[in-house]
Amino acid sequence: MNTRRHILLTGEIQIGKSTAIRRFLAESGLTADGFMSHIADAANGRELYIARYDSKRGETERGLAARVRFPDFEVYAEVFDGLGAQIIKDAGQREIIVIDELGRMEEVCEVFKAAVFEKLGGSVPIVGVVKDADCAFLDAVRAHPNVEIITVTRENRDGIPSRILEGINVHSATAFKK
Repeated sequence: MNTRRHILLTGEIQIGKSTAIRRFLAESGLTADGFMSHIADAANGRELYIARYDSKRGETERGLAARVRFPDFEVYAEVFDGLGAQIIKDAGQREIIVIDELGRMEEVCEVFKAAVFEKLGGSVPIVGVVKDADCAFLDAVRAHPNVEIITVTRENRDGIPSRILEGINVHSATAFKK
């Protein structure tokens, strides 16, 4: 029996990881809270926003977390360590925590990272995305004993929502919620 309670998706950029999570949430009918990130085009590159997500209220608070001019980026650690960490700390009031996505930018955000690891040690199942990149933070997330990593490919992406549902044990995890 799989004792890992958290499912994190990884894979190529634009392969469908976030889409799979949205489909999972829609098809499962489970409630979720946490955060989702969004990239927006800007005059001098792209901007990364993080937003509080709640399946019953949609996306609310949002903050500009980084500016990207590939391959360089400017991280606003105060946004990750402030709003981002608070979103993670507040998450867990629903059946599932969504963390979409964890990446290299958070490497310097100690408060945010601590909040993520606290939730990884918890009983509320997490469904999220972890960037396919090497850094100490992401390597530690992927190696966490409660985490199952699923690599999304063009060949398997349509089946990922049902695979997520099979991989989490919502009923027992929910019973242990505070």
